[in-house]
Amino acid sequence: MSASIIRFDYQGLPVRFNADGWLHATEIAARFGREPSTWLRQPDTVGYLAALAQALGVEVKTSTLEEFNKIKYLDSSKAANQAKLLRLSKETGLVKTKAGSPETGGGTWLHPKLAVAFARWLDAKFAVWCDMQIDDLLHGTQTPTKSAMQALDEAVSLMEADKAIASKCGMGLARWKKARKEHIKAIEQATRRAQLLLGF
Repeated sequence: MSASIIRFDYQGLPVRFNADGWLHATEIAARFGREPSTWLRQPDTVGYLAALAQALGVEVKTSTLEEFNKIKYLDSSKAANQAKLLRLSKETGLVKTKAGSPETGGGTWLHPKLAVAFARWLDAKFAVWCDMQIDDLLHGTQTPTKSAMQALDEAVSLMEADKAIASKCGMGLARWKKARKEHIKAIEQATRRAQLLLGF
């Protein structure tokens, strides 16, 4: 997991991802009066994690795979079985925990592919917001097919073109002064999306 944190806002509250796209589940769940461990102890969640780990090619111990096949028969109301489900969730490699307070990045972090499934468990409106953020990150804000890198390239090209004009004439300089803030904002947004998607 990368150390740099990217922050989005949902209704004025921070939603943090690291540069690799991992979601800070502890912080988000607290806003809805929940804990990620409650979601991670549900048999359906563990089944989803196991299927996702397999689809992503994550190596999981054979003994753990055998336990995954038996989870649908567990009585999840028993504390021992809840502990087992939580352990199995973490063994998929799609859930990471870090010591420390949420403010310093401590807590439970979920693989990017789990963001929407987790959000649906928390709140329907928040899940829709997550879907929209992911779509925006993947496609850019200008058109539904523009990638984050295309948006970054276009923003930099526009800025360079306006800068070249500005160096040639006074009107261009006036235009440059007006457009500069917009260019910088567009580059910062495109850079944030590219960092989240590409992990740089």
